[in-house]
Amino acid sequence: MLTVEDCLCLAELEADEVAQIAAHEHLPFMAALEKGAALLHEPWGDAAVRQMVWDNLCAANRHRPADVVSLMRLYHATCTRHPNPFDRRHSPSRSAGPQQRH
Repeated sequence: MLTVEDCLCLAELEADEVAQIAAHEHLPFMAALEKGAALLHEPWGDAAVRQMVWDNLCAANRHRPADVVSLMRLYHATCTRHPNPFDRRHSPSRSAGPQQRH
């Protein structure tokens, strides 16, 4: 039987990162763990995880100032753990925008 710790190790995520994915995506912890693991198999997954933590940090800055310091530490740790700089906005498979018709 797998434990939550086993699943975290397999997903290459920390519990705090999964908690932030869960909060960002409004998911239960285990569903967020699965989503995070799936994201990290995409070339842009590291950036997506970092962005979710950043979004939660920005929301905390506006509504929960007491959480800002811990979220800032987590954001820096997440950037260190998931450094892939891939930006899916510049992916060749992503549509560049609507085609102009003449």
